[in-house]
Amino acid sequence: MVFVDVRGFTSLSEQLPPMELAARLNRFYALAAQLVFELDGTLDKMVGDQVMAFFGAPFRPEDHPQRAVQTAVQIISGMEKVAEGSDSLRVGAGVATGEVFMGNVGEGEVRDFTVIGDPVNTAARLQGAAQPGEVLVAEETYRQVAGQFPDAAHLKLELKGKAGEVAILVLRTGTTEV
Repeated sequence: MVFVDVRGFTSLSEQLPPMELAARLNRFYALAAQLVFELDGTLDKMVGDQVMAFFGAPFRPEDHPQRAVQTAVQIISGMEKVAEGSDSLRVGAGVATGEVFMGNVGEGEVRDFTVIGDPVNTAARLQGAAQPGEVLVAEETYRQVAGQFPDAAHLKLELKGKAGEVAILVLRTGTTEV
């Protein structure tokens, strides 16, 4: 699971005309979609100022944790590279892996194909805690990419709705290449 979210979007929306805000958001969405698809991910949702994607289904590459982390890092790095001074959007991300339900939820005329489960919630909460330019990775997921990020900072965070602290690692863009 990968969640990437624009930081400071609410205050930015107070400052910018709606058309400029939409143009910036569309650049973020285009970059995120391109990178998710390049690594055989599934773009689940683009909601507000957030992107949700998952890896490992329907394509089942064994390296899906690496693909998820790589995508998150590349989205953040890409947004930093396309930044044009005051025309930038800063983003933060969360990544977690594990078993999820994948399929339709809802009934009748209102249905949504999505994934649900603890890794989804964990990734969403990690994304919410990430600072601009950070990818917060659940410890279990990090074990799959530790060789690429040997200097990642180890932290324990309390995440809303989670029992106890969650061990995570912090990847900062600009200091480590994937």
